[in-house]
Amino acid sequence: MSRQYYQRGRLVEAEELDGVIAVKVGAALRERVADAEAELGSSARREIREAGVDDETTEAFARASWMFVRPNERTREALTTGDGIPSAEAAGKVIRRPNGRIGIATDALTVRLEPTLSQEEAEREIETAGLTVVNRLGFAKNLYEVRAPAARDALAASVELHDNERFLFAEPSFIEHVPARFSPTGAQYPRQWQWRNAGADGGTPDADVHIEAAWDHTRGKGIRVAVIDNGFDAEHPDLAAGVDRFSGFFTGGTESAVFVQGASGMPDSDHGTFCAGMAGARLSDGPGGTGAAPECGLMLLACLPDQVGPQVTLARAVAYAADPSLEVPGAGPGSEADVLVSSLGPNEADWDLTGALELALEFAATRGRQGKGLPIFWAASNGRNVDISKDEVVSHPDVIAVVRSTNRDREDNAARGPKVELIAPGVDVLSTTSGGGYGVNTGTSFAAPCAAGCAALALSVNIRLTRDQLREVMRESADKIGGPEVRYDAAGHHDDYGFGRVNASQAVALAGRMNP
Repeated sequence: MSRQYYQRGRLVEAEELDGVIAVKVGAALRERVADAEAELGSSARREIREAGVDDETTEAFARASWMFVRPNERTREALTTGDGIPSAEAAGKVIRRPNGRIGIATDALTVRLEPTLSQEEAEREIETAGLTVVNRLGFAKNLYEVRAPAARDALAASVELHDNERFLFAEPSFIEHVPARFSPTGAQYPRQWQWRNAGADGGTPDADVHIEAAWDHTRGKGIRVAVIDNGFDAEHPDLAAGVDRFSGFFTGGTESAVFVQGASGMPDSDHGTFCAGMAGARLSDGPGGTGAAPECGLMLLACLPDQVGPQVTLARAVAYAADPSLEVPGAGPGSEADVLVSSLGPNEADWDLTGALELALEFAATRGRQGKGLPIFWAASNGRNVDISKDEVVSHPDVIAVVRSTNRDREDNAARGPKVELIAPGVDVLSTTSGGGYGVNTGTSFAAPCAAGCAALALSVNIRLTRDQLREVMRESADKIGGPEVRYDAAGHHDDYGFGRVNASQAVALAGRMNP
């Protein structure tokens, strides 16, 4: 069935999978899949496969307790009337969007009203439109998470509200799969060549970020690096000492998520732990290694722990990094992050940017660091020749997109295009793993925090730099790698290598000379 909705002002033509709904089952049925299917209808796994949904996505939804079913009459009626499905926490329609990815459309939307309206006027307009406020978001004026009435799903409400001049946008808050950009190799590699490459294991000497000379001047003290991921081992012996008190996590994924400050009870993720270690693992005298900025503060922000949920939760994490008072009343100046990095997003797939996440990125980039702007690093997709422009998140103008290099200073199977900004080590790199250990992995996921940690070193020697100035430092100090066959354009850019491989030593030196 053809459906329509609006996203960032554009009319989107999508497809609702006929005869299939998604149900998030409650605790009583969570361990009894067969009973749940019998109670709700019958399994729609065949229809989901025929719709082209990959196993990774279906497994992620299953871990998050979402089931795809052909509903029986009772379930269908409960969804239509909004009375609630027995033994279910939430339910929605399955929408295949133009990029082929599916999302679950419930009655949840993100709306923004004219900034000229007062809060009271805006909320009156929301009520008049038949919507219910769930949460007011603080990173843009008159931005809300809302629910449509039972007679309308989020897509219908989006279309109906488009012509209401008081609403700047009304977008469905799809429940979607937001995986980690992670591609494990299983290889065992004992050294962190990303910091010092002596040419072992077929590597090219000095095909690293030249960080030891930078450490002679700074190790990132006084800089807070926010790492957004699905979860972290915050008690890892080489991370715990650096975990900042403004770390936290978002609970829930269907309703408006609740933010919990602190690392106690934080969900764990090997991917997030690895990323955090690349950016800021502590110096270790034992069998461990170190991160790029081993004395920085680590603001660990866990969201979408089962990799399933709406983008608005990710947007809140981005905005929180720029201004913790949005989620923690009383958090004053000095609580915000200085550098932000995330390695979340689908691999080898298009990724639509919602209005809420766009506003959060713009808010962080302009209002972060008390007006100097928050530099935002993001891992580009893994996969050779993926067009980076089709990922609207990582190609956003306020995002520094990072791809991965090998120990021979060559690009390695990642997105490409004009929006690639930097390349950094991300193949067979060694970092922290959940459970207190270290391991070796490959992915753009790990190149991004490597670059962000090096940026933290540069910022630590000149804290007055604006976001744009630090971005300029990272570009101008990068090494033009790839061999003689790689030709950078007149602006110093290459679609596979961006502006070059990060060079921490040169970045620190250049930052120190730059006048804000």
